[in-house]
Amino acid sequence: MNQETNLKSKYSQVVDILNELQGEKVPSYQCLHAFWLNPDVFLNASLYGQRLIAPKDGEGTILETKKCCGSTMDAAIPIQPVAPEKTESCCGSQNQTQGEALEKMPDNSISCWPSGGPGGGGSGGGGPQIKRSEKSGIILGLKGEYPFDGQMFPKLLWDTQNVANADQIKTIADWIDSDCPLDIESENEGKAIQAQLSIRSTLHALAHGEALHKVSLNKTNVDQKEAKGLSIRKEISSLNPEELRTFREALSCMNQFNDYWQDERSFNYWARIHTNSCQHGWEQFVTWHRLYLYFFEQKLKDFNPDISLPYWSYTDYSDVNKTSFNNSKYDLGVIPEAYGCFLNTKGLMSLKNANTASNNTLFSSKEIAAFESLTKKGTVFNSGLRFLNAAGIEYEIINKNNAAVWSDKIRAIYKVLLDVNPLWFANRWPGSMGPLSTYPTKEDVDLILTINNFGDFGGGPSYDHHFGSLEKLHNGMHNFSGGTNPNFPGNANDNKPNKEWVDKYTKLNLNPDPQSLENPQYGWMTDNRVTAFDPLFWGHHSNVDRLWSVWQESHSGTPQEMNASLAPWALNVQDSMSIQKLGYQYMKDSVFYKVNNSLGLVKFKSEPAPVSLNTLDTHRKAEIKLHRVQSGNLLNARIRVFLNTPGANSSTPTVGNENFVEEINTFNGSCYGGPGHCNLPLENTRISDHRPLQHHEPRNYKIDATDAVNRVLNKGDKNITVQLVVTGLNGQVETNAVFMEGVSLNFMD
Repeated sequence: MNQETNLKSKYSQVVDILNELQGEKVPSYQCLHAFWLNPDVFLNASLYGQRLIAPKDGEGTILETKKCCGSTMDAAIPIQPVAPEKTESCCGSQNQTQGEALEKMPDNSISCWPSGGPGGGGSGGGGPQIKRSEKSGIILGLKGEYPFDGQMFPKLLWDTQNVANADQIKTIADWIDSDCPLDIESENEGKAIQAQLSIRSTLHALAHGEALHKVSLNKTNVDQKEAKGLSIRKEISSLNPEELRTFREALSCMNQFNDYWQDERSFNYWARIHTNSCQHGWEQFVTWHRLYLYFFEQKLKDFNPDISLPYWSYTDYSDVNKTSFNNSKYDLGVIPEAYGCFLNTKGLMSLKNANTASNNTLFSSKEIAAFESLTKKGTVFNSGLRFLNAAGIEYEIINKNNAAVWSDKIRAIYKVLLDVNPLWFANRWPGSMGPLSTYPTKEDVDLILTINNFGDFGGGPSYDHHFGSLEKLHNGMHNFSGGTNPNFPGNANDNKPNKEWVDKYTKLNLNPDPQSLENPQYGWMTDNRVTAFDPLFWGHHSNVDRLWSVWQESHSGTPQEMNASLAPWALNVQDSMSIQKLGYQYMKDSVFYKVNNSLGLVKFKSEPAPVSLNTLDTHRKAEIKLHRVQSGNLLNARIRVFLNTPGANSSTPTVGNENFVEEINTFNGSCYGGPGHCNLPLENTRISDHRPLQHHEPRNYKIDATDAVNRVLNKGDKNITVQLVVTGLNGQVETNAVFMEGVSLNFMD
């Protein structure tokens, strides 16, 4: 396009193109003649009842057009293809023939009923929001598309051999989509529309597989909520930085209320529920703790609705923990890094500014230098004692009112470590409880998941109560998590009392107290009364609950006392049986790709899923989920799913293809209701509304991709990508058959 053309308005360019295409002979066009020369005619005229330029959103779809005979043609939709003969007479037999082929439809202007979603007209989910140019008769005619395809109505332009090229059609389409400005000034006012077109172009590229769908950077549960999905409890190491930060902020906030014993926002309030009401050693162990987690999580969601309780997958750490048990050395165990202690810049400043009661600096310059080094390295320690050892600071106990308590230095450090990470806990020394300690392996977990009888798995009823295998495993992990305090002096009857600390207690005139608040013999996770005060408890029990949910997937056994109450809540055992009904699910990790549902999806290509090698190596199940799929009316489709096949198309083989996952067939029908009948349903905001899902509610597809993922991993691939190919039932590309809101790749332990 030359400089002179650039100086012309878009409308002038459109006129030049149509003049050039039409040539010297201009047919009648049903009395419209050279309609493009008169903006009023061009913007409002209809040809065969089809608007040459589609009205803007919100205006009527087809306007009544005055004919030169004094008659009008009703807005109508052809129901039988008729190829009319072109004629120069606007009052000839052609109009009569066409009238016989048209059926007057009901008034489409009804707008009194609230719409549940965008668009209308009966397409899936209310239909895609199509560009104005794509609905305009002039563009359809120049492209030779229905209804101006030569069978229904003649192609445009008439009486010329000239055919519009792609650039000419695009120039006209851009003018229409920029709101048909008639001069340069109007074009400048429409820059915002051009920006929208740029976005539309990007969406088109995504919907046609010409660009990669990016991984959502939202918190997992933000995407889940937008897609009307269940809340996801992820493995703690899979939380993204924002999710972990929010979780820590919630616990830190709860800690601010710990002095108020009856305040349900207090973390300690919830810990005391376990002290007073927990159920162990019988079938209510799994049911009671499931509700305990549920109600605690609801309180966290009051702080931030996107929070879910993460779980701690023990078996991910079984190899590294081989050296931490079955020996006589304590505090060697490894737990998830999120629960460890470390220093950040804010914590470092607090320690630098710490003073004694006499207003002297609490820490020496050497100690401050050690803190600075640890802050710079960012090292995370599995216990406070290991942090002290790395900083070169001796663990100190003093006698206060005949009780062993931390010295001022230790108290100041521990306070800062808790402020920095409220998931850390001072009385925790994970690792061995002695030479006979054990740690569960994947084989141990798999074995208990094969148990067929609920009683053997989860425990017996009140009249035959006994521990189930899951709780036995749970008990050992409590003991490992709390561990043994290396600085406890031991009792007089111990075989090998800690002589160093026996001497220290003697000098301090203290007697060893195994239940000391600040220097107990064992970590609080080992003590049923106080275990829930350690934040690690919640990750531990979330994993116990997850293992029960995994067992439930393949077993139908239930507790015997299904109507028993689970105090202190007004719910019973039956209410605890489904995690889905409680609104959550477990995933080791979940990657979400947002899809814009305003365009029909032809191809979907994802960028690589950022999941850890640990997840790829240890997952039990892999799943691809298509979120809120909407289908176009009478456009049944096939959705083929591939992994790591960026060039996948309708010709890509499925048989014998190790990267092929599954083919899905959609099943839908036409809309027989009035305008908006098949739009997206309204949000259900009424608690009393117990009607079933609305007939056009978008649905989800879950696809088991475990075998396919393992196949590509076995070939050496370390990055997983997802591809979808949408075709009609004939195997050909279909552009408006499927609309959806997201695709996720999920991994389960």
